Amino acid sequence: MTITTKRHLGLGLLAAFAILAMSVVLKADWVTSLDSATRQVASQTISPLNTTLLTGVAFLGSPATAIGLTLVLCGYLWYRKAYVTSIWIAGIQFSGAAIAEIIKQLVARPRPTQQLIADTGFSFPSGHTFCTAILIFSLLMLCWPYLQNQESQLVAVLLGLAWLAFVASSRVYFRDHYVTDVFASVLLASGYWLVLNAYRATLQLWIKRMLPKKYQLEVNPK
Repeated sequence: MTITTKRHLGLGLLAAFAILAMSVVLKADWVTSLDSATRQVASQTISPLNTTLLTGVAFLGSPATAIGLTLVLCGYLWYRKAYVTSIWIAGIQFSGAAIAEIIKQLVARPRPTQQLIADTGFSFPSGHTFCTAILIFSLLMLCWPYLQNQESQLVAVLLGLAWLAFVASSRVYFRDHYVTDVFASVLLASGYWLVLNAYRATLQLWIKRMLPKKYQLEVNPK
């Protein structure tokens, strides 16, 4: 994907997110209908087994866990002397999570009622989904150069999408979020990732210049 394509696609996704956010604020009929329909479908899947399985998914997909795993990944990259990449990934995760939280406070959408697992705060967008998406994108970025054929690349992408879908579905299943909350997070995370990566070379050069000289030699992690 070219830099121009990344930038245009990223901006398009962010524009779609903005439209969805405005629709939520204005309580558009199509948003209410979509959320209501998916909630009814999700209510039909409730069972002790699903609740047990998705409880684990929700824990592993929580912002605290996703950010913690990101820190572990960044620590490994730092240990492997991939200093700029380590800071780059941490910066995207932390700045993105902060932006998502600010939007959450501005939109101030109440969470759904009758939650199966009680959660606090506002609903739009989903922090679980956003932070998990950024972590998955980071892992795919690091693994991509080592995936030698299209089959392995496809498997990696499908595994990432499956994990993201499980985390997003768990938020709707437990009635902690509406489906538009998790969809918005995917739009926001994808758009944010693509736009920043369109300017990756410039931003990483700036990061490199800010580091002490002994940390300016970037080594590809293995």
